[in-house]
Amino acid sequence: MQLLEVLQMKTITTCDGHKHLFSVPITQSLTKDEVEHLKGEKKIALKCSKVTDKVLAIIENPVYFDNRKEEISTRTFGTFSQKHPKIERIMAQGDFLVSGCKTRFVHEIKFNDGLDQYRLTPVQVNQAMKDKHADVVYAFQVRNPLHNGHIILMEDTREQLLKKGQKNPILLLHPLGGW
Repeated sequence: MQLLEVLQMKTITTCDGHKHLFSVPITQSLTKDEVEHLKGEKKIALKCSKVTDKVLAIIENPVYFDNRKEEISTRTFGTFSQKHPKIERIMAQGDFLVSGCKTRFVHEIKFNDGLDQYRLTPVQVNQAMKDKHADVVYAFQVRNPLHNGHIILMEDTREQLLKKGQKNPILLLHPLGGW
């Protein structure tokens, strides 16, 4: 249900009922054999050997469901063309996804690519906004490099917030990519 909510509504509702903006689904795929091997487990560990050999997170009470590759691709990227690099990666995934109502992160991910200092946890983002004495935070998430249209939109939003009486609106720019 969370996957469908992200795809259809661009939000996610947590187990405690709080709704958050969430425009791109983050999934963990599995093969049929992996699902069979893990069935009945109360907790499963997530690792990424490309980053570290450490356990990064624990999913409690895992649930397995079909990987709706075509729907995820078209709802997220507006196309199903396998020439799109992200869709090519989605199509190479296993046929199942795993989720759980509680995922506990146990190790901070470091990619050592020069961008780690910008990857903040929600707690770190909240602290940065407090440190900057923000009275409102407006966010912009983008999959592509910024262009003039994006800049105009962000500047206009700031101007509108100032006109409405905000004293220190802070932009949270959230790119979904690398350099």
